[in-house]
Amino acid sequence: MPRLALKPDSSFFRKIVIGAVGARSVCSDLASHGHQMVELERGSTDTKLWKDVKRKRVRIPDLVCVRCGQRAESRAKTNAELAMSHSVTDEARAWDFGMIDSDLIGFPICQAVDEQYWSTGKLNGSASYWHERNWVRWRLAGKINYIRAGTFRGTRFSKSSVKGVTEGSETSICWDAVFSSRTGMVEGCAANRITIRRESDGHRHTRTVPSRLNLLVSSGDRVEVNQVIASALTTVGDAELICSATLPANHIPDLLISRERTQRFTGIKLARLRHDGGHCDAIAELSADDEEDIYIRLEGLSYLAAVCEQSSAEIFSGYLDSPDPQTQLESVIAIGEVGTPEAVEVLSGILDDSTPAFFLRTAAAWSLGRIGTEAAVSRLVKAFADIDVSIREEALDGITSIGGAAVPILLSGLRGTAMDVAAGCAEALRQQASLPADVISELSQGILGPNAPDWAVWLLGQIPRERVAPAIIGLQGSAPHLHYAISLLWSFMESWIARRWEVYPGPVGPNDGIKHGA
Repeated sequence: MPRLALKPDSSFFRKIVIGAVGARSVCSDLASHGHQMVELERGSTDTKLWKDVKRKRVRIPDLVCVRCGQRAESRAKTNAELAMSHSVTDEARAWDFGMIDSDLIGFPICQAVDEQYWSTGKLNGSASYWHERNWVRWRLAGKINYIRAGTFRGTRFSKSSVKGVTEGSETSICWDAVFSSRTGMVEGCAANRITIRRESDGHRHTRTVPSRLNLLVSSGDRVEVNQVIASALTTVGDAELICSATLPANHIPDLLISRERTQRFTGIKLARLRHDGGHCDAIAELSADDEEDIYIRLEGLSYLAAVCEQSSAEIFSGYLDSPDPQTQLESVIAIGEVGTPEAVEVLSGILDDSTPAFFLRTAAAWSLGRIGTEAAVSRLVKAFADIDVSIREEALDGITSIGGAAVPILLSGLRGTAMDVAAGCAEALRQQASLPADVISELSQGILGPNAPDWAVWLLGQIPRERVAPAIIGLQGSAPHLHYAISLLWSFMESWIARRWEVYPGPVGPNDGIKHGA
């Protein structure tokens, strides 16, 4: 049985979310030190999963700085601890597999706040039905501590424990550390005793540190909550975290000839992200090597298509036709990273074709969302009329991830005659974080006249009353029926039943009740 098959969906997804929140927090934190961090491991800052096919992975640090080449791994936690998953039997799942000594390992502490859970269950005749929703707002709690991979390797972990079966039955290893419970100033630091005066109210607190640990702070230092103040390990200070803004001499060529595969992968990735065209021959050689790791070969093809202007359709064709579903999936995602107009055409062709496996079409939709160009958005809008409702949902997710850049195309689709497309555009606009006032005004003006788009009326009724009311106040006299319809929708959205409302509150299939528009 696959390792992940033992993890319940909700539990596993929560762990994926914590990992993505942590990786994003490390990106933001290192950006404050001048770094330009991007994903090194694809998907490390996202929660997208393909349940039908497990993605092929190179075990590699999550992030890399495009400016200086610093790699960073995020090990997000919900409690303050220096712990990592480890396998003593599978080398590829060791905590430091694929890392080099200079890699940073960050420990963001992610806390769930404002968690709302709702569920309902019913038994209708011989059919039972269960539905649940769980909304969580996450926040970074205090200091992100950074430690070099080489520092961990040079210090024996202090304890280990075996995780439960729902967590993959791996081992958790831990290094001793003392964390600050408050943000404040260190007023005393001697004889294994640390006194910290809390910043918010001046309260002093003294704690004793085990003699086997080294004190990592001094009198006069400002510390943050969850900062490591004592450990056998040495943390990386803020001054050392500052980005140098330049790559070391011959950095990319040295990475490309490294015997460590994650280094070769990093070199290709940096060359593509920096649009450095000086490595076409070296990367072409790696990509053509049948003994090279497939993940590295595909990353090389992304570089060749994006930087060296080779044809995406030609160089990826053999991998898209591979009998291995993992290779097919990773190929589609690699094409998405190319981001050129031709890449959009290739992905659109996969999305248009009903014969490929569902996971490939969803990967094409997801990749188009990541590209986010006008052509990519237009193709996703077209998918709102796909015969497969699940493909429509993937297209919707892809468009909402793009944000405001998709709004003009969505407004155009909203005014069209294809009702399935108009419905998808309305929902995509509804999910925008905040529609600008001029868009709301345009929507309000667009519903006047004999051909008022039904879905524009629906959309206005989904936007908070206080944002729309000034724009439609004139409808009370000129179009009272439209004003009444929108007001009724507001009343529903503000009522207590909206929180528990479902279209089909019973045991129905995913496509039951679906009617296709014109």
